[in-house]
Amino acid sequence: MTHSQLTWNNPAAASHPSNLKELENAKLMAQKFFPSYIGNIGKAINTVHRVKPITACKLTMGVLSLSLRGKIRQEDKAFYHSGKAQLHQWRDYRFYTFTYGEGPAVLLLHGWCSKGARWIDYVKELVRKGYQAVVLDAPGHGCSPGRTLSVPHYIKCVGEVLLMHSHWHAIISHSMGSLVGVIGASESAAERVANSRLVLMSTFSTCDALMSKFSRCLGISEKVISDTRNWIPEYAGNPLNYFTMDTHLARWHDPKVLLIADQEDIVVPSNEAKYILEAFPTIEPVFTKGLGHNLRCDKLKQQVIDFVNR
Repeated sequence: MTHSQLTWNNPAAASHPSNLKELENAKLMAQKFFPSYIGNIGKAINTVHRVKPITACKLTMGVLSLSLRGKIRQEDKAFYHSGKAQLHQWRDYRFYTFTYGEGPAVLLLHGWCSKGARWIDYVKELVRKGYQAVVLDAPGHGCSPGRTLSVPHYIKCVGEVLLMHSHWHAIISHSMGSLVGVIGASESAAERVANSRLVLMSTFSTCDALMSKFSRCLGISEKVISDTRNWIPEYAGNPLNYFTMDTHLARWHDPKVLLIADQEDIVVPSNEAKYILEAFPTIEPVFTKGLGHNLRCDKLKQQVIDFVNR
């Protein structure tokens, strides 16, 4: 196993974060990423649950699927305008990809409340190295229309995009985009990504962990979260344990994966990386400290590009 040039502790040696620490991080996350009234929504869902449990489950997934669109800066607009835009559709979802450069195709996937323009610096380097970079703006994010996006629907949208090429050299993904990218590729395009390199940044190991973390940010009770888990098959067509990294990554033969996590990420606990590494010990880990969830760092960016370019 190759270790990070940015180095830190091996996650296998890290102590499991306490429930108290996770609750503190959930509060910090709510303050940083959500509007101030969000706690009232959680309280309302808890109240509804006492009378109509299924309605509360539907409301929980509805709230978790809301897209909080970030501001598009002038730099972002220039980036989008410099690419070749293509409109895609899956059912009622319409969304854009933007293509840059020529050569082996690399897909870049963002997470929730983010946008394709987060990859500006990565795209410049990929194009300079002779790759074609395809950037996705998920529905309700970046330049794509819409106000909602659930994990199951994002998976299907990624599946549509993967049909653009017969083979993908690599997929670079962040946060929810990492879990979604692996599942989408597994479901819809296994032969197109058979030998692809995967870069998974700040990712949850399961959709259960993702849903639980965001629900706690809203102040939704553990009882509501538990009932929502049981209701998921009606909503998504599969049980919650279907949406896991290990289930779908196992469909790759000898997957070439760079897994990146930060020890101080308040969104995704570093233990999530440990779970993935336990299931796939040949994965190459990169652990940082102090970069937080977004992992913005020129040295890290170069390490990702070098991995893709091997």
